[in-house]
Amino acid sequence: MKSEYRYGLLCGAGLNAWVLIEFALGFHTTSLEIGQYSGYVSFIVPLVVIFTALREEQSRSNGVLGIKEGINAGFQIAIYSAALFSLFLFVYNNYINPDWINLMVEWQRKKLILGGATDDEIGRFMQQNRSMNNSLGQGVMSFISSTGIGVLITVMEIFFIRQFSKKH
Repeated sequence: MKSEYRYGLLCGAGLNAWVLIEFALGFHTTSLEIGQYSGYVSFIVPLVVIFTALREEQSRSNGVLGIKEGINAGFQIAIYSAALFSLFLFVYNNYINPDWINLMVEWQRKKLILGGATDDEIGRFMQQNRSMNNSLGQGVMSFISSTGIGVLITVMEIFFIRQFSKKH
C-alpha cells in the first residue's frame, strides 16, 4: 500500500475516532460548552500523522526532504484523510448523532440572547446556520477545511524538518 494512502487513512481514522470520543464524552450532546473547544484537539492527529509521514519520506530520500516531494506527500495524505473524514461525518450527522447540529445552533442562539443580540441578529444567525449546517454543507466544508489544514500543517512541518535537519 502506498504510504500516502496508508497515512491518509490513518489520519482520517484518527479524526473519526476523536469525533466518537467527543460524542461519548457528551461534548456534542450535554456538554456543548466544552464541545465548542474540544474539536481543536483533533489538530493533533494530522500534526502527528503528517510529521511521521514526512520523516519517513525524508528517510527514503537519504535524509533530504525535498519541498516538492514533501508537499505532494502531505497533500495526498490530506486528500485521503479528508475524504474518509467527510464520509464519516455524513454518517455521524445523519445516523449516529443527527441532533447535534440543532443542539449546537440552539445553544449558540441562547448565548446570543443572553449577550443581548437583537432579534434581527439572531434571525440572520439562524438563517445562516440552517443554510450551512446540512449534510451537503457539512460534507463540503469538512472536505475543504480538512484538506486545507493538512496542507498548511505539511508546509509548516516541511519547514521545521528542513531547518532541524540542517542543524544536525
